[in-house]
Amino acid sequence: MGIAVPGIETAAHPFFRRAATLVVAGAIPLSLVGAAATATANPLPEISVQVPFAPGPGLGVIPVADPADPEALPPAPPVSAGRNDLSVNRPMPDPNLLAPIDPQRLHLPNPAAPAPAVAPIEAPPGTLRVGSVVIGRPDFMTPEQGKMFNDAIAGPEAGIAQTLDSAGFDPSRSDRIAADLIGSTAIGASAGSMVAAPVASIGAVIGAICGAIAGLPMFPTGTVAVMAFGAAIGYGFVASPAIAVGAALGAGVGVLQGLLTPPTVPAA
Repeated sequence: MGIAVPGIETAAHPFFRRAATLVVAGAIPLSLVGAAATATANPLPEISVQVPFAPGPGLGVIPVADPADPEALPPAPPVSAGRNDLSVNRPMPDPNLLAPIDPQRLHLPNPAAPAPAVAPIEAPPGTLRVGSVVIGRPDFMTPEQGKMFNDAIAGPEAGIAQTLDSAGFDPSRSDRIAADLIGSTAIGASAGSMVAAPVASIGAVIGAICGAIAGLPMFPTGTVAVMAFGAAIGYGFVASPAIAVGAALGAGVGVLQGLLTPPTVPAA
């Protein structure tokens, strides 16, 4: 499994490279857990941390198709007419265009006069995109499920970018901060879950036992279902504090990453 980090190196990048593999554990919706048995037979998808957040050469996230076979080429993501065109998702922003922060332009957002709405970002074909983190879509997820997942993440990210626009940030900087915030939060939550896993597994066992006892009258199908529910509750009860702390720390790292990344173009 390889991790590629294009763009500008900052002090926070090693953290992203070490932690990116944890996102797979925290980024897949619980509704897909039932398909996990199929996934165990397949290798883990290759992971790419996008810094800033656009595909660079040699990332290897998407298998290269044979140019001689037009049907093998992945479809191009829809391209919007502009950043604020809500009729279609927009492509990933250019990482080489990042404006500086002008403190004199910053102010509290005015809810009565917000900035124009920002269009969601389209994930590259065959991938799951969680802000600045892009991973290959696992084999057990269908393209439709992958799109639902990406749309669920891209919507809040666009809302964050709009809020930052309303606070006086340049649109390129707003996009960067929003992507780093979402991606780092997911990494932090996944790291917290992994740290808590040894203790949380005990809670899962206790929850499963309690569920089995409660589900005995519904044996066998009901017993198994209640056992699984009890195990999930037990695991979550123990792991949720660590997940919350990890998500909060990750969010802070993401905001700092977006704020402190050096500009590449003059202010507009």
